[in-house]
Amino acid sequence: MFCFIIFISACGQSNYELANTAYMSGDYEKAFKEFTFLANDGDARAQYYIGFMHENGLHINQDFQEAAKWYKKSAKKGYPNSQIRLAQLYIQGAGVERDYLMAMKWSRMAAVQGNEEAEASIGYMFHDGIGVHQDYTEAVKWYRKAAEKGWARAQHDLGVMFQNGRGLEKNNNKAIEWYRKASDQGFLASQVNLINMYHEGIGIPKADLKAIEWFYNLAENKHIMAQYKLAEIYYLGTKTKQDYTQAYAWAGIVAARGFKPAQEIRDNIEIQLDEKELEKARKLAREYWNKYGKQKEE
Repeated sequence: MFCFIIFISACGQSNYELANTAYMSGDYEKAFKEFTFLANDGDARAQYYIGFMHENGLHINQDFQEAAKWYKKSAKKGYPNSQIRLAQLYIQGAGVERDYLMAMKWSRMAAVQGNEEAEASIGYMFHDGIGVHQDYTEAVKWYRKAAEKGWARAQHDLGVMFQNGRGLEKNNNKAIEWYRKASDQGFLASQVNLINMYHEGIGIPKADLKAIEWFYNLAENKHIMAQYKLAEIYYLGTKTKQDYTQAYAWAGIVAARGFKPAQEIRDNIEIQLDEKELEKARKLAREYWNKYGKQKEE
């Protein structure tokens, strides 16, 4: 009885959970083997993963036709992740003949189930007039659905619509708001647009002290482009007195997120500080990271 209990405890995961655990840990060979067994038995989730692994060449050679085959099996069972991936293959003409009507069909089927990637995809198709008449108002509607669920690409695209006044009234403050949300998820295009708007003084207070206070409030709430802008302000001495210690500390937070301009500021400052000054800057950087850099899960 004791051995039997130990066996059950060790093998408590379902076959799908075992496959998914292997996949998440990067053991694609084991994951592919386990998912294949389940996919052949009709499991829609496993069929999705087999399609995804074929599409992206994980453990096996990239094969869009095989990807499409497995996505179709799963999509027909109503699995939204497969439906949107199949839609993307139809848009690209990868593994299937390009067919925008089919792309819209599968996107809508996934969107009805609340899939944010599908909602963003429909927005993109209306924006560019792919398989439908171009309609910026409809594009905004679908971008907003996905953006409000946290889909970074849709947040960026909605920001672009606000900045350019497409499908709604132009509103730079709203554009900044959505760019900031996408930027905080590491979406590079939003980071670039946000910094360009900051450089042009769009959507920020005109008075220097108010502008710095505005950036501080955002930086303390972990908005990384505001943190970068503070680093730049202190590094260049614009709007306030030059302060390499502050610049280093704020740049360090953003550099840790992989933003190269921040890395350049940090590295340039290191060259210019003596050992004592650098230690002071590094201490402040650690303090700022603990306060304003770490995410909850970290």
